[in-house]
This record gives sequence, C-alpha cells and structure tokens, in this order.
Amino acid sequence: MKRYKTSKKVYMAALEACNGMCVLCGATRGLELHHILGRGRYLTDCLANCVFLCHNCHHNVVHQSLKVYRPILKEISKNIYGVELHEGKEYLLGEEYGSEENV
Repeated sequence: MKRYKTSKKVYMAALEACNGMCVLCGATRGLELHHILGRGRYLTDCLANCVFLCHNCHHNVVHQSLKVYRPILKEISKNIYGVELHEGKEYLLGEEYGSEENV
C-alpha cells in the first residue's frame, strides 16, 4: 500500500484554518492531521479534506466511530473552507499548496 505524505504547506494551512486546535473538542495539545475522506487518488493534498484532531479524538474517529464522525467532520470542513466534500470527486482547492515539502 502506497503511503502519501501531506505537503508542509497544506499541513500548516490546515493548522491555521483550524485555529491550532482540535475541531471536535478544542484541545491545543497532541494535535494530529486527519483526512476526512481518506487519502485516495484525488484527495491526497486537498486542504478541504484536512482537519486537526487531538490524539484522543483522532483515535475515537478512526478506530471507533468513523461513520458517526464523518458527517460531522464534513460539515466542519464546509464551515472552515466553504467546500462540501463528496467521495470520489476531484478537488482542486489544495492544488496551490503543491507537495514540494512533506511532513
């Protein structure tokens, strides 16, 4: 399985867009980048697909309640970036951030 790396510019832009805090609980420590719809062919560096979660929320979302949290995170992303995410659709919002430096 191919591993994708998020560009540093997308990482930093997402961190700024999320105000440096977990979008679910507001924590400011232990933040991790979460890809709402995964890192598929079209969404690797899409800024609208990226939000920050604290470690605990990230664990809960990924390992316990992805189906419950995905609609919530999609709505949060829409409020932050003004773009509604749909699976299988190509997004160009993150294109300007490129992938020159990876984190």
